[in-house]
Amino acid sequence: MPTILITGANRGLGLEFATQYAADGWDVLAASRSGSAELGGLAAAHPKVTLFTVDVCRSDSVAALSAAVGDRPIDVLLNNAGFYGRVPFAEGGVEHQAFGSTDFDNWANVMQTNVFGPVRMAEAFAERVAASAQKKVVTLSSMLGSMALNTIGGLYAYRSSKAAVNQVMKSMSIDLGKRGILAIAMHPGWAKTDMGGPDAEIDAATGVTGVRQQIAELSADKLGVLLAYDGNILPY
Repeated sequence: MPTILITGANRGLGLEFATQYAADGWDVLAASRSGSAELGGLAAAHPKVTLFTVDVCRSDSVAALSAAVGDRPIDVLLNNAGFYGRVPFAEGGVEHQAFGSTDFDNWANVMQTNVFGPVRMAEAFAERVAASAQKKVVTLSSMLGSMALNTIGGLYAYRSSKAAVNQVMKSMSIDLGKRGILAIAMHPGWAKTDMGGPDAEIDAATGVTGVRQQIAELSADKLGVLLAYDGNILPY
């Protein structure tokens, strides 16, 4: 069976990805900073789920993960780990990222996770992705990173991080394409998670199921875009 490496696998969308891929018999390398009881239970129930520790904001931590994983091929590298900001979206996060209230340290932390993290992971694991059968690097982005769809302003830290990672993945689609790797940014929908809040449009299972379908059907002609979980192409 194929192998997927998932960051931020301890909760929310990451946990749902790990759960769904494990149920389908994949080898799941589930990486997170701190783990969780739910992720531990998943690993106990599925012997093909292996737990790892990683902080994608730290190069030494990513290097340690690389060493722990070894030279096994990685069919799908899923950069799921994400950070909205110090104040959660549903708990005043909009006001915290409003113009005139800029917390620059918070902004830097958001960029470290959402932009630099996927690059660290891709650089560390590109050779093992290239050695696999599927050869895919997927980073979860957001429609909030779309400049064309931004009609209300605000959310400076989060929006800019997702706009930046869209450009990162556009470049990766070109650079890694030379090695036969399919690299793309995907929007999983506004999902009911700790980050998305209880008023989100869809549940986590719906978003993850949709993203998994897009990953399964991914081909070179679909690269260089922001692809939504339902197959729609969103404007940059």
